[in-house]
Amino acid sequence: MNKKTDLRILRTKQSIRKAFYELIQEKGYEAITIQDIADRAMINRNTFYLHYQNKPDLLDKCMNELLSELKDAVVLCPISMNPFSISILETVMQTLLEHISLNTTFYYAMLIEENRIYQFRAKMENIIKDKLNERWNPAQGQSHLAISKDLLLEYLVSAFMGIVIWWIKNDQPLPADEASSQFSRIVTYGHLKAAGIPVEE
Repeated sequence: MNKKTDLRILRTKQSIRKAFYELIQEKGYEAITIQDIADRAMINRNTFYLHYQNKPDLLDKCMNELLSELKDAVVLCPISMNPFSISILETVMQTLLEHISLNTTFYYAMLIEENRIYQFRAKMENIIKDKLNERWNPAQGQSHLAISKDLLLEYLVSAFMGIVIWWIKNDQPLPADEASSQFSRIVTYGHLKAAGIPVEE
């Protein structure tokens, strides 16, 4: 009996979240009402309030759950003593894209165009930045960069997010592994060399 109850609760929460993501895409977060969510999920308002206090509570729980899953996946990426190597950049990007592909509606709702949720993007950027910064060790000579480390991290995180948003917005135009491979080559070798365009002084 408990197992059946747990499955019903799980299905109800999934229906609520699916309805919520779809409505964010259609109307934007601010315009959504609890009644909108209940109608789309085919539940009554009281059922909604059994699981969530209000709309902000639903948003927070959705974001925290997905970001926790994303962080767990990214943390498992192997990393060498050089956190900016081509293999690390490719592995982290592929992990991001593969996770996004399993939760496309959510990420579209959180990141794309006028309906995006800015705090979600900031938290996602911090997950990427923390991973790239994981093995940074000034004692091993990594402090002697020709450019600012902070600037480098901001550049890389912006590049990651730019590709992620392009990939989602254009309905995953390249497989995750190919997009990740091309991304890492662009970042490592520069856009002209990666594209096979002769570099003129």
